[in-house]
Amino acid sequence: MTLTDETFAYQNFDTIFKQILQDLGVNRSVKSYRIIANPGAPYFLISLKFGRARSAVKVTDMSQLNVHTGGTALTITDESWAPALLSKLWQRYGRDRVEQLTRFEILIHGATTEELESMELDPGEELKTKLLDAVWRLFPEGFTVRYDIIDDKAMTIIGTEHDMKPEWIKVAKMVHEDVRGKEDQ
Repeated sequence: MTLTDETFAYQNFDTIFKQILQDLGVNRSVKSYRIIANPGAPYFLISLKFGRARSAVKVTDMSQLNVHTGGTALTITDESWAPALLSKLWQRYGRDRVEQLTRFEILIHGATTEELESMELDPGEELKTKLLDAVWRLFPEGFTVRYDIIDDKAMTIIGTEHDMKPEWIKVAKMVHEDVRGKEDQ
């Protein structure tokens, strides 16, 4: 029997997904997952259960804050948080008010140290974002009609090149609950 390129790819989604998770550094954050892919089926489904992310982290736990003329100067002391912190600052204050002076020094125009001291980053949201990135990297090109279920323990995404059918959504919901875990229902 000769395998087509498509059949070969479908048979290797598990290996590909494990590599993607490892490349993104989130392989230990996924407790279990299930992929349903069949060249003859009109949809692709992936469902994964994720572990508990670290609790929220205050900006003061990852940086030092100093009053600066017209705002607050922030020096990042924990490099691993730099991208998430910068993203959060852009989201809250806008790119025009957040000036990155060096790799670890940021000036936030018009922000007080009190505002920044109360700001927290949610690692759980960052984890979900990375896991969604992993899923999108695995998803077959052209499967643009999608339905997703995301909660605090699992995410399930089903996609197709066709119109989404109610029975496929039903399958996605059943797989989601199965992967999420019976003890959580």
